Amino acid sequence: MPMISVRKLVSLIVVFVYLPASVLFLTPKTAYARALPLTANSAVMMDSTRGKILYSKRANKRRPPASTTKVLTALVVLDHLPLKKWIKVPKYAESIEPSKMYARAGEQYTVESLLKALLLGSANDAAYILAVGVAGSQSKFARLMNKKAKKLGAKSSYFVNPNGLPNKRQYSTSKDLALIMRAAQKNSTLVRIMKKKSATIYSKTGRKVILRNHNKLLWRDPRDIIGKTGWTRKARHCFVGRVTYGVKVYTFAIMGSVRPWKDLKILIDAFTGSIKQFKRRTFHEKNWSLAERKKIQRGLKKARLYKGEIDGKFGPMTQKAIMQFQSRHKLRADGMVGKKTYRTLKKYF
Repeated sequence: MPMISVRKLVSLIVVFVYLPASVLFLTPKTAYARALPLTANSAVMMDSTRGKILYSKRANKRRPPASTTKVLTALVVLDHLPLKKWIKVPKYAESIEPSKMYARAGEQYTVESLLKALLLGSANDAAYILAVGVAGSQSKFARLMNKKAKKLGAKSSYFVNPNGLPNKRQYSTSKDLALIMRAAQKNSTLVRIMKKKSATIYSKTGRKVILRNHNKLLWRDPRDIIGKTGWTRKARHCFVGRVTYGVKVYTFAIMGSVRPWKDLKILIDAFTGSIKQFKRRTFHEKNWSLAERKKIQRGLKKARLYKGEIDGKFGPMTQKAIMQFQSRHKLRADGMVGKKTYRTLKKYF
């Protein structure tokens, strides 16, 4: 057996001792994720249920958040105003720079309509109108934003405006943005709005404003992905979002990206598989008829795994039963009814 010199042995021990713990104790998936070829300056992928960070790249680096700020704005608004409340547009809103809904001074819009303009059209004037509607001024609203951010655990951020327009004093981190999105994805109103590809809103007098979601993944990707874009010259491209995969929910953020849509695909693929794999193994709920969805639930109930109503809605209880069924039959436990799962489940129909 060849002998190792004392010098070499000491060198090996030093290298091992000083290796970061994050390198020494990586799971295969995390090890792969850490090598992701992202153009983003900062990025995070988080298990939304547990709040555990699964991937990070300069997660705590402070950068301008651009319009991803509007997710926090929406959360603060919903803490203080009902959706049906009408808000009058202040004169100063007309001078806010684009992107905007071009609201006119004196017009009135409901909070819900303004939230749609905020999150779909990324309207900077809608953010200002909502901020004034809540707190009376932008500066007072910013104090509410900072208080909310800290409550959510986003302690490395500071906000001075509700829309993300450039300001040297305003900053956040990809980790903080993911934490803010983690709270937003639990709000059914915000999820419903962010899932819309487009919307039309009306002022109280009937003036129509057509909105289109800036989130291109709604058209390009079949997975359940919602989120908010952001861009300024200094911030570059930013995105904060949520993707569901079976019963798993991930929140993520990228900041300072050169190729955001490519970065997002790489990041999401690392934890949910590629779009091609997703299409091959997944039968979406929307592709089943109501009768088929009820049949699946009856099968799960006959297998003594599902105790809910036979209503055809694939909620968390149904998905949990599917995962238990898959585990029992040594199938991939992803909570989604693919071809193998359906074929195995048929004997319970």
